[in-house]
Amino acid sequence: MKRSFRSMLRSIFMRSLCFLTSNISSIIIFCVSISFLGYYGKELHNNNRLFNIYSKKHEYEELDNKEKSTEKPFLNGKNQSFKLYKIIKLTPTVKIFIFSYPNEYEHLGLGICKHIKFNALNLEGKIKGKWNNNDDKEKNLKQISRSYTPIYIDKKKKHVHFIIRVYYPDDEYIDGGKMSMQLNKLNNNDKIDINGPFGLLEYKGNNELLHFSKSVKIKKHIVMIAGGTGMTPFFRLINHLLLTKEKDSPSESVYITFIYANRNENEILLKSIFDDYENRFENFKRVYSVDKCLNTNQMGNFENIGFINEELLRKYVSKYEKLNIEIKSKDTLILLCGPPPMTSSVKSILKDQLHMENIIVF
Repeated sequence: MKRSFRSMLRSIFMRSLCFLTSNISSIIIFCVSISFLGYYGKELHNNNRLFNIYSKKHEYEELDNKEKSTEKPFLNGKNQSFKLYKIIKLTPTVKIFIFSYPNEYEHLGLGICKHIKFNALNLEGKIKGKWNNNDDKEKNLKQISRSYTPIYIDKKKKHVHFIIRVYYPDDEYIDGGKMSMQLNKLNNNDKIDINGPFGLLEYKGNNELLHFSKSVKIKKHIVMIAGGTGMTPFFRLINHLLLTKEKDSPSESVYITFIYANRNENEILLKSIFDDYENRFENFKRVYSVDKCLNTNQMGNFENIGFINEELLRKYVSKYEKLNIEIKSKDTLILLCGPPPMTSSVKSILKDQLHMENIIVF
């Protein structure tokens, strides 16, 4: 009886072992898939929650740029530090970095279109005296700085949100990005040295900007042309023009055309927000240009495939295309921000072919 029972247990054990062995790969794949879906779902939820905040007028969003003179701003032109609150992944190379500043300050004190300099120790490349195989122009510096413009400021939580591209080392750029790699290695509550505010352009409200301390009026049409993360100086400005109504001196709504260029469709940052604005606001037109479309089935979703050219600019700069309203050159203001080769090429087309007058390059 005992032998029979032992034999039965041994048989059950061997069958179970055979089942597990033959199905172990499937079990591992299943567990990994569940973990991935859980992680992806959490990331998607975080992104959607943030996008919902970014695209609505928020009581605590520092947009109005009309803080009381008695309030003490955090930014005062001296060296200070942010504390990392959280990093959220947007694309494989772009992340939202959320930093905090001390609660004792009423507000950050950063005008719309202004930026902040991040400071960190200089690094030595894999090849001495070079960085990414080129002569390192910063090799004799102890510290380096890079400028970033926040897309969202929360005065209540004392949070500042930045969209930053992380330049990882690869075969072509063997060292990666000096600053972005250091930022990417920060842990929550780590500090980073900063100072500001900086910038020669600032939006003052009522459709008026200051450029080199000279007043520049947005008359009828403002065209913002951005490449990649070059959209960050424009985001708070777009939000202000669309979401904020001036109380003291109501200003006339202007037409906004946002031309956004990226390497491919996967690199379009905050796309769902710009798509939402396109549907919500009659005076907002978004135009997407990609160097290359990865999915041929989506080619019809983009106004241009390839570099920004004269045809695209003529169509969307010379008039407000969404409502087919012709606008004179003198009533159109153009802001440019992106990689220098792109801004140089676009500016040349605007001046030489389209004869546009009011162009400001960040």
